[in-house]
Amino acid sequence: MRTGETDAAAMYDVVIIGTGAFVEHQSQWLTDHGDPVGLYGIQAARYYLDVHPNAKLLLLEADDVVGGTWSSKRMYADFYTQTPVKMAEFSDRPMTPPPAEEQYYGFFPGRHTTAYLEAYIDNHSYAGQTIRDRIRFNSPVHSVVRTLADPNTAEDGSRNNAHWTITHSTNLEIQTAKLIDATGMTSQPQTPNLPGASAFRGKTLHHKSFGQEQPLLLQDPSVRNICIVGGAKSAADVAYACAKASVVGGTKREIHWVIREDGNGPSAFFAAPAMSARYANSNEGFYNRLLAAFLPNRFAGAADWGSWLKWLLQGTAVGRWWVKRLWDGFDKGLRGFHDYQREEGREMGFKNLEYDVPIFWQNDSSGVANHRDFLSTIARNVHIHRRNISHLSEDSITLQPRSDGSSGAEKPLTVPVDVLVYCTGWSAKSVLFPSHEAGELGLSVPLRDADPQTQARWQELEKAADPVILARFPMLKHPPVYRKLEPRETPFRLYKAIAPPADDSHSIVFLGKMVVGNNFRTAEAQALWAVAYLDGRIHDLPARMQREQEVAETVAWDRRRYLNKGELGSWFYYDVVDYADMLFEQLGLSSHRQKGFMGDLMEPCFAADLKEIGDEYKRKYRI
Repeated sequence: MRTGETDAAAMYDVVIIGTGAFVEHQSQWLTDHGDPVGLYGIQAARYYLDVHPNAKLLLLEADDVVGGTWSSKRMYADFYTQTPVKMAEFSDRPMTPPPAEEQYYGFFPGRHTTAYLEAYIDNHSYAGQTIRDRIRFNSPVHSVVRTLADPNTAEDGSRNNAHWTITHSTNLEIQTAKLIDATGMTSQPQTPNLPGASAFRGKTLHHKSFGQEQPLLLQDPSVRNICIVGGAKSAADVAYACAKASVVGGTKREIHWVIREDGNGPSAFFAAPAMSARYANSNEGFYNRLLAAFLPNRFAGAADWGSWLKWLLQGTAVGRWWVKRLWDGFDKGLRGFHDYQREEGREMGFKNLEYDVPIFWQNDSSGVANHRDFLSTIARNVHIHRRNISHLSEDSITLQPRSDGSSGAEKPLTVPVDVLVYCTGWSAKSVLFPSHEAGELGLSVPLRDADPQTQARWQELEKAADPVILARFPMLKHPPVYRKLEPRETPFRLYKAIAPPADDSHSIVFLGKMVVGNNFRTAEAQALWAVAYLDGRIHDLPARMQREQEVAETVAWDRRRYLNKGELGSWFYYDVVDYADMLFEQLGLSSHRQKGFMGDLMEPCFAADLKEIGDEYKRKYRI
């Protein structure tokens, strides 16, 4: 087939894009390191094919592997899950638990998840084809364009005859009636533009490629000085891996970890053990409906028993006192447990790892201290700096003095660097759609590219929603002291964090455009809801105005609830349980709630709880 030619036979019922796209100025990076089909793309394929086993379905994958964050190209020896056994799996295929000696309170090496996902796509077959058979590897997407069979739209503005033209690989075009964007939030690495970067002669990489680089990097005796930039859990994981290999050739490496002074600060690390002997680990103690009642989130439904408990804890002064007491005690206990002032890390600046804002507010990228020696290894082997970066030079990085005049940090500091690892997160901007269409679809776009009239209308809706949120959750009126960062992008504005609120074609959905603490559960919930939406089976779908109002309330709530992290309208870190329950409730499903009153209240939300949800859906909708 000639380059640029449309394959007349390439009309699909649904296409799932589970990868980063091709970008002209970053083509080599994203072609070589596109985000593989991950949890959301795999579950989208599973649930769609469960309902439509004969559908012509295609997954486009820029790389030659699957797994997203858990792909084989991102794994390294010391990379452990932050979701434990019984939760780090899908409901229809339990994962064989890793050997006990490899587990730490149920957390385990990521390579087991990689193997699980590889087997999963081979073991799910529909109409004689496995999920793997339906993946087109090495197919980076160049562009996505909406096409109308009839250029005239309906009087109400809906475009029910829309389909999508996708250009991928060597300008090959395919068409699809339905499109699922499962690229998620970790497709496009984001790196700072540091002064002097062009003069730096050392090796530079983003943590996305650390798994591929780590074996040779940490065995190379010429690598004497490593500098890690960033404050999130990914930076801590890289620091730990480097610290475990801090001695090479009989000589100790120097490892420096730089966390911006004017950013959100370092990640807060949850302890792996649970606070109660009832639970096997902290995730089990956290992801249950009792603890969810202590969270001021707007996802809790009004139709179940939890509504009265939420009202008691969030809507009354006595309840809010108990909520504050629980979280204050948890925060104090966590700081004491990690002992940031410990003697062994004093000379290395370990105290600089103590998070700035109380953990209730989650104004950083929290994670789990998922190794027995996680923080002690870092304390002994990693120099930790809370400073802004001045510039890079040929073989060094220079840090600015601390603005608060902290002892020992009154002057600039220059440290030698052979390898610079950016653990600086991801860009929220979609590269599949031009900014004007991305904004119309409800995606985040740079503020400079946002349509002024559209932005003004949304800001008016969000301003009106703010007092509604504060009336429902009075405790959000009083945030802690924190460093307010000015947003550079518009927030995500998707209905249920999945569907464009202003689009009535039911032809496109977005999965994984959020940050949560357990992506396995959320991937299943979003995928099933998305299938129902694409099929037009959500019978109580509100009118456009009501959908937009709900979106505005979610954005207003997120900003109040999660401070800087909530500015994107997609930070639901603590809210996995209620968010998933909300999606299932709208579909009229309840099989995941069959543990009895106390079990439903107290038991952890395991993956197995959802094992009947797909069959229940098909029975309910007579499929």
